[in-house]
Amino acid sequence: GVTWFQKLRYIMIPGIQSMIWIMVIMAVGNVLRGDFGLFYNVPLNSALLYSTTDVVDTVVYRSLMKIGDIGMSSAAGFFQSVCGFVLIVIVNHIVKKKNPENALF
Repeated sequence: GVTWFQKLRYIMIPGIQSMIWIMVIMAVGNVLRGDFGLFYNVPLNSALLYSTTDVVDTVVYRSLMKIGDIGMSSAAGFFQSVCGFVLIVIVNHIVKKKNPENALF
């Protein structure tokens, strides 16, 4: 017989290893996202808290709705998307070097 730890180490984790790597790759792409509901609703429209609670999502929303600057909000959203994509490609490349079967593409 094997212990519970040996079952975990030699059977269960190798069985779900590819799913773990895919979830890590996808989670890295969300690093730049902020919780919009939290960072917009908690300070509401208190300008004193902007320096502390600003994330890219709130900057994009505020520049579009309050200022009306479509170009700046589009550029900030595009920058966030491109940086997330670059992070996904880098992490996928690292995973592909380690084990090609676990990479996304």
